[in-house]
Amino acid sequence: MLGDTTVVVETTDGIEVFNDDRVDTTAQAERAEANRYPFGSAQKQAALLRMKHAELALRNQPGGFWVAAADPTVVTHAITGQIPLAAVRRVAVLTDGAARLVTMFDLLDWRGVLDVLDEHGPTGLIRRVRAIEAADPNGTKWPRNKGSDDATAVYAN
Repeated sequence: MLGDTTVVVETTDGIEVFNDDRVDTTAQAERAEANRYPFGSAQKQAALLRMKHAELALRNQPGGFWVAAADPTVVTHAITGQIPLAAVRRVAVLTDGAARLVTMFDLLDWRGVLDVLDEHGPTGLIRRVRAIEAADPNGTKWPRNKGSDDATAVYAN
């Protein structure tokens, strides 16, 4: 996996979570500064610009984070692994926007996410994320650098 991706696998032994959060290790001071301001403020916009410049300086660079975009050779930096298929019960692949219920809002655990996906599908999961984001329109309860993030979920059981 590359980019802001989380893979949640429920196996016969429990739940395993794999994520590529390398972008989160970049521009930490700039991200913390941006999180101090409400959406739409001039201070937030300026802080976000500084954060994005700091992140982009480390994109597809050693010590930074990797995204495929226009350079498919970055796949050599992907996080990889394998689990025997016979042990797999359920699998979800989530972008960071879809994983917010756990990673940012701390409202569900990974089993809860799998249960929502099982019961309501990816659309139901993303609707729940969007409702939480809408309930905090200025990002004051859950500081973040944008009101909502791209959210994609793939689920198999």
